[in-house]
Amino acid sequence: MDEVQNRATEALTAVSRTMTAIVARTLSEVAQDISVPQLRVLVVLGAHGPMNLSTLAQHLCLNASNASRTCDQLVADGRISRQGDDTDRRTVVLRLTDDGTRFVAGLMAARRRLIGDVVARMATDDQRMLAQGLEAFSSALGAAPPEQTVGPPDGRILPWLL
Repeated sequence: MDEVQNRATEALTAVSRTMTAIVARTLSEVAQDISVPQLRVLVVLGAHGPMNLSTLAQHLCLNASNASRTCDQLVADGRISRQGDDTDRRTVVLRLTDDGTRFVAGLMAARRRLIGDVVARMATDDQRMLAQGLEAFSSALGAAPPEQTVGPPDGRILPWLL
């Protein structure tokens, strides 16, 4: 690894620790009564919209029974609902309730606020360079062949986040 690549890798490693801290802090502020598996369900439904249990389980890289147990508590808490599919009566669709939507929005707003506070302390030119660098990093990640990723074979590192 050359010096520039090493510097970039170390910088991203430091940022990943900070991002982990931001995630932990926002969870402690907003999500004191929620488990990580439940959070994963809410994030997937918030990002991808209503879906059946089988599709949700695929996104979470879980078997359907584990996904179903996780959803049971979220239904009991009023954060997601189970409803029959209008086009296929055998299918049950999971979707965020208004409470679930508010929860996900609040969590993401808290994260954006913490990250935005840090970015605001940077000079405008540094903000532009940061955006350009992170966009390039995301493009490189998306272009990686599936066999070179650390997640499922379709190339997603954390499919429930993307």
